[in-house]
Amino acid sequence: MKNKTISLFFFFSMMAGAGSIFGQTTGKLNGKIVDSESGDPVFGTVVIVRSLKAATRSDFDGKYELNLPPGEHTVEFQMIGFATQFKKVTIAPGARLPLNVVMGAQVLDTVEVKGRGLENSESALLALQRKSPVVSDGISEESIKKSPDSSAGDVLRRVTGITLVGGKFIFVRGLGERYSNTILNDSVIPSPEPDKRIVPLDLFPAGVIKNIRVIKTASAEDSAEFSGGIVKIETKEYPDTLSLSVSLGVGKNTQVAGHKFKTFNTGNMNNNLGLVSKKQELPDMISGLPKVIPFVEGDRFGGIPTNVMKVGSLSFNQEWSPKEEDSPFNKSFSVSAGNSFKTEKWGRFGILAGTTYNRSYNYREETNARFQASNPISLYLKDSNILRPLNQNNLKTYSEEVLWGNNLNLAYEPKVGQQFFIKTLYSVQSDKTVREGEGANYIDNFNFKSTNLSYISRTVFNNTLGGEHEIKTFGARPHKAEWNVNYALAERDEPDARNQAWSQGGTDLANGFRRLGNNPDGTRYFSNTADTVRSQSLKYEIPFSQWDGLQSKLKFGVSNLDRFKHFEFREIAQRNFRGSDRDYIYPIPGEIIYNPSVYANGNRKVYERASGNNAYDASQALRAAFTQLEVPILAKLKAIVGVRYEDSYQKTQTYDLKNSWNGFNTSYGCKTNSEEERLLLVRSNVCDVNNVGIGELRTKDKLPSSNVVWEFAKDMNLRFAYSQTLTRPDLRELSPFGFAAYFQADRTFGNASLQRTYIHNYDVRWEYYITNTDYIGVGAFFKNLSNPIELIGLPVAGSASLVYKYANAQQATIRGIELDYRKELLWWLRVETNVFLIKSRVDVIDSKIYGFIATGQVDPISTYAAYAPTTLNRPLQGQSDFVANLKVDVFVSKSKKHNIGFYYNYFSDRIALVGSDGVPNAIQKGTGTSDVVYTYKHNDRLDFRSSVRNVMNSQFKITQTDPLTGQEYVFQKYRTGLDVSFSATYKL
Repeated sequence: MKNKTISLFFFFSMMAGAGSIFGQTTGKLNGKIVDSESGDPVFGTVVIVRSLKAATRSDFDGKYELNLPPGEHTVEFQMIGFATQFKKVTIAPGARLPLNVVMGAQVLDTVEVKGRGLENSESALLALQRKSPVVSDGISEESIKKSPDSSAGDVLRRVTGITLVGGKFIFVRGLGERYSNTILNDSVIPSPEPDKRIVPLDLFPAGVIKNIRVIKTASAEDSAEFSGGIVKIETKEYPDTLSLSVSLGVGKNTQVAGHKFKTFNTGNMNNNLGLVSKKQELPDMISGLPKVIPFVEGDRFGGIPTNVMKVGSLSFNQEWSPKEEDSPFNKSFSVSAGNSFKTEKWGRFGILAGTTYNRSYNYREETNARFQASNPISLYLKDSNILRPLNQNNLKTYSEEVLWGNNLNLAYEPKVGQQFFIKTLYSVQSDKTVREGEGANYIDNFNFKSTNLSYISRTVFNNTLGGEHEIKTFGARPHKAEWNVNYALAERDEPDARNQAWSQGGTDLANGFRRLGNNPDGTRYFSNTADTVRSQSLKYEIPFSQWDGLQSKLKFGVSNLDRFKHFEFREIAQRNFRGSDRDYIYPIPGEIIYNPSVYANGNRKVYERASGNNAYDASQALRAAFTQLEVPILAKLKAIVGVRYEDSYQKTQTYDLKNSWNGFNTSYGCKTNSEEERLLLVRSNVCDVNNVGIGELRTKDKLPSSNVVWEFAKDMNLRFAYSQTLTRPDLRELSPFGFAAYFQADRTFGNASLQRTYIHNYDVRWEYYITNTDYIGVGAFFKNLSNPIELIGLPVAGSASLVYKYANAQQATIRGIELDYRKELLWWLRVETNVFLIKSRVDVIDSKIYGFIATGQVDPISTYAAYAPTTLNRPLQGQSDFVANLKVDVFVSKSKKHNIGFYYNYFSDRIALVGSDGVPNAIQKGTGTSDVVYTYKHNDRLDFRSSVRNVMNSQFKITQTDPLTGQEYVFQKYRTGLDVSFSATYKL
């Protein structure tokens, strides 16, 4: 501990002392130089003070810095292809003077920018959007700080065309999370979720984010997996001068306040940081066995000896019941520090380190119900179907969430025009959950009670090493080379999820609830996902002048990505040999039923249940190259055209761990994408019908893109764009594996026969930049998707839970309009609002094939035989026709020290789950949420903030409507309560 204290003291002392290492008798002139036409930084600009024979050059970010003695000086800015500019400045001793210059054919006025950090401001992000070659929207660090949001997911729901589902997954322009792509610091990041292709955005604390941009039209230099858009997250960068910020916060959820909170012990300090403890892991006696040997009792011919089984049974955590504690407070903490150091000999060094920590507690009461369709004639007569209940489950859920994010950015510039950087992010998010359920199973006709204890830890580690280099040539402007090497690892660990279940039915009605038997009562689940990405990229940019002398660019590059994903799931169950009926009656806890003595005397044993396929290994190799030309056709009309080539190979292999030694075992699946071959192999017992193929997909695509930007009037842009893009099946979606997370939960299976989706994108947008912060935008878009990947419900006879499967639908179309308005109406009132209108249609299955299914003319082991969509065409799942955001800032005084912010977000009805087998779609009702934030800026160093999230305590409700009677039934409903918080931030 002493060594750590000394190290921290040295670290902060070093950064604090940086300013005094280099003397304070001179002043500093610094700023940023940008191109008036493109808005891009102009690197290589020579900055000269002839009277002092002092000079420097701007770097790749257009930034420059020059030490000057106190007094008045004339500064000259020279760059071939631009008009030379002269600026008079007055330097004060030890002071820093920002001077930012716009270079053009004519001398333009200086723009007001206050240093490096303003790239994270609202005005800077709007300027970037204005000069961007593609259609984009975004949100800056400045806006993030004003909002009550704690994660990237919360932040993004306020961007035009974005909806947030489940608090962590985003829909861009109506397309689900599987159609989105998230980039962190220009690198692809994997997902810790076993069932999702995109990383959950609640993994990124808002406190580490510099800005987030949503790219809505494709360009050749971006990934071809571009459907709704690409979300680009950029973490904070090092500052020019010493910067230190510390923030503390406290809060509480109104549904937690005043009540006892239920939780359970999970181990040591690791859980406080969102990590898994040794106590939660599979015992060494079991995990130490080769995975091909299941923990099952056997004899001398195979299996585990009886005595070893007894010892193994005693090694598990014996806590089964939740404990109560006083309602806890939410807590938050963050600290960041950064500085830069410049020497004449070694160049410039920059550093930024930060950590942010949030711990929150939530409670909600939730109603869940599932239904089946009934029709005396045929379920295909959909309008006359009647809904009958399958089950009802009333849940009380207590959850504790930890979000811990850490970032470290290092940069080194040996000289102007040469930059190296390392950007590292390590983020942890965990959920500790107690679920208490009570309901009815109408299929088997019994009532039930259940308790589930689960802990899920998700981690993302991302490390990017890169550089930007000026290449001097004989041309007017130097070339630019960019490269990066990236390693990322995402993991999800769910250790020792425990279930207890009791039933009451038949003769038990007078005797209370009894244990439901060995499944699911007494079961434990252990699952782990590891997703690794290694990537490299190189880009080269050649500036040149076109026929009228206007500045143009030719950019080309290559990239390489290798991804590996492993998932495994193990189920530990109980086997009872002797016991009294009294022991099984509710509420006698599991600590008694499953206490060590019953294992020691042989009355009960633990064993690993043979659950069939319980693991998959997956990989992707992606090679890409692109060429892109950015050229002004006229002074105010610019075209960006290019083509991207991608060669992708994906493979997912699903298997049973105990058979993983045998690569020829049928549970490994059959390598075929032909339905005819698959049917033949299944009938010949070469393939297992439940694991019908190794998911394998090889595609080679050439994808053109074009963007046109026309500045047809002062401060107005008109944009046109067309591109061809695609989306590939996620590795998980190619695996025919599925399991229920808790008692009565639904299941989702993959599909080894999925094909990639091909997309044609059309966009037009008008933009009016009223001031550097005020803006109006109107846009329209159209998308045509071939073979879109959608969830399709499957009929499951005799089951009280639902089953879904990924499948290629025929086609889909999406059309939408986006409206954006930001304006300071009065000195005390600013309004920002955006509206998103959309219509979509997906054709799920060909009507002829559907007719064959309905009339029983499809082979019962055919892939199509299990497809039973209720509707042949419908809107895309998760897409709302109308989405709106409103933000109103009210300033109490002209100094703007006091600010009250009102936030409102609304989405209209959307399909939560698609219907199958005559059951209609489950519709989530449109819901609006409101937040209020009060901030007080005491001075430049200290500010306070209080917020109330979900002021109206909105109800989230999903319903299904009976086709015959029109009666609306509740599928799911709950409220999340109000989150009240207070925080203070101190800056140095």
